[in-house]
Amino acid sequence: MSNLNFHIQNRFLLKAGFCLLAYSAFLSTASAQLPAKFRLADLAGQDLIELPNVESDFPQPTSQPSDKGMGLPDFVALSLQQSPQMRQARAQFESAEARVGVARADLLPAASIRIARGPEKSESTTQAIPTTGSNKHTYHSKTIRLTQPIFNVPVFKEFDSSRQTKDASSLRLQSMREATSLAATRATIDVAVARITLNFSDAQLEQLNKILNYLEARASAGASSQADLERARTRVLAARQTRLEQQTNYRNAMFELDRLTGVMPTALHLPFLQLLPALPDNYGQIRQYVKEQNFDLLALRKDVNAQRSAVTGEYSKYLPVFGVSLEKDTTENVRGTNAPWTDTRALAVMTWNVSLGGKEYYSAQQAGAELRNREAKLDDETQRLSQATEADIALLQSTELRLQAAQAEQASALTVVNAVDEQLKSGRIGSLLEALDASDRLFGARFRLTQALGQQMKAHAQLLSRLGLLSDVQTQAKL
Repeated sequence: MSNLNFHIQNRFLLKAGFCLLAYSAFLSTASAQLPAKFRLADLAGQDLIELPNVESDFPQPTSQPSDKGMGLPDFVALSLQQSPQMRQARAQFESAEARVGVARADLLPAASIRIARGPEKSESTTQAIPTTGSNKHTYHSKTIRLTQPIFNVPVFKEFDSSRQTKDASSLRLQSMREATSLAATRATIDVAVARITLNFSDAQLEQLNKILNYLEARASAGASSQADLERARTRVLAARQTRLEQQTNYRNAMFELDRLTGVMPTALHLPFLQLLPALPDNYGQIRQYVKEQNFDLLALRKDVNAQRSAVTGEYSKYLPVFGVSLEKDTTENVRGTNAPWTDTRALAVMTWNVSLGGKEYYSAQQAGAELRNREAKLDDETQRLSQATEADIALLQSTELRLQAAQAEQASALTVVNAVDEQLKSGRIGSLLEALDASDRLFGARFRLTQALGQQMKAHAQLLSRLGLLSDVQTQAKL
């Protein structure tokens, strides 16, 4: 009986050895040292990954993706095409552009024609104005007037203000392009991270199930304790829960990408950072360029300039308005005479309208208050953007440290896995539980490495968006 038990234990030891050797080989291959500059493609093992339908059970791909797939530039281009916010910003720019034309028209010559016809009765109280015939007749007149403003400060300032407003709308349209591109970039990165992490969960669950099956076989033979078996089952249950969470993350990421772009791709090209413009060489340059080139700040500065012109225009309403006028009047049946009467005049015209109720004063005060409001808004946005930029830079720096830590954690887990394998081959059966711990550590490190890579790319894209450079990636779209 003892010989039989001895043979059974040796059989299970041999089976365990092959199982753990395969397990260790798998982990070592899948977790080979990554290059110094990490990429999602390095974690996935390929540049093109399959994206299963979100309504499926997310089966593991059995072959390489057959289609060409879509990349980050494609999704950015699609989001720019269908974004409602982009359409709104474009309509606002077109409205501001039309306003410039309206203001310019007030600076150009204006023509008017007046035609009048009706009964007229002429009477004279003196003999100085002779009349002939009946004093009742039909009056007919035609007036043509051509005017040109020469000195009209409110109109000039309105034109200048409208141009500044148009420039601000153009900058906001570009800012919306960057915001839309950033949203599409974030969604694409989230899909890639969720898909790769889901693959890690599947691989971990598969390996844990192998170890659990082996422990169950040993337990049935009395070679393993029930406590060890329950610990292994707990690990498997936890891995299943993790996989369900990753499925949900993947589904949500795909739905968000569909909302922004209108498509659900079946395959995704992973190279991202290589497609994006490079950031300035140092963080000091980034801070300076954000202050100088950020579209939101530039638009707010244009708003301030536009309101300054509006304030000047309101105060200038106290000034007279000068212009020139060319007029020609033609009348018939003047005082009953049938002969036409023509007057031609070339005039210099001055008008001066001042409200006795102080309308100009209060309008100027209102415009001045709005100017102070816009200046305060500009200062607040400058401070907010500076703080946000510092946060983005700090995130970019921290991800570098997190990447290094995750790589070190991965290397440590691999060392433990290899040590467990050596112990197993020497007959130390208890090392199987250590293999469970090493498996958790290894895949946990790879999860954190993937998340850190995603955050690094998002921080990079965020800074590019603040610099107004992110939307340039759409030029590489193949759609």
